Amino acid sequence: MNRAPISPMDFKVTASDYDPVAQHLHFTASGTRAGVKFTVASRIKCLKDPVTPENIHLVVLLALTDIFRRPSASGR
Repeated sequence: MNRAPISPMDFKVTASDYDPVAQHLHFTASGTRAGVKFTVASRIKCLKDPVTPENIHLVVLLALTDIFRRPSASGR
């Protein structure tokens, strides 16, 4: 399966909240990818509590990578 290379992404987690009972991380991140500004708000399930800002950043990085790999409605 050939996948297009992922362009570099620069982002900052602007808000996050973890619900330990539901094991969900709610986050908002803003940044740029391929020269285009983006803001993403999403919720993801975590198997472990993201206890440090670095862990939250890594979890959000994985989520954004997954989101940007999905084909868009425009086919790009």
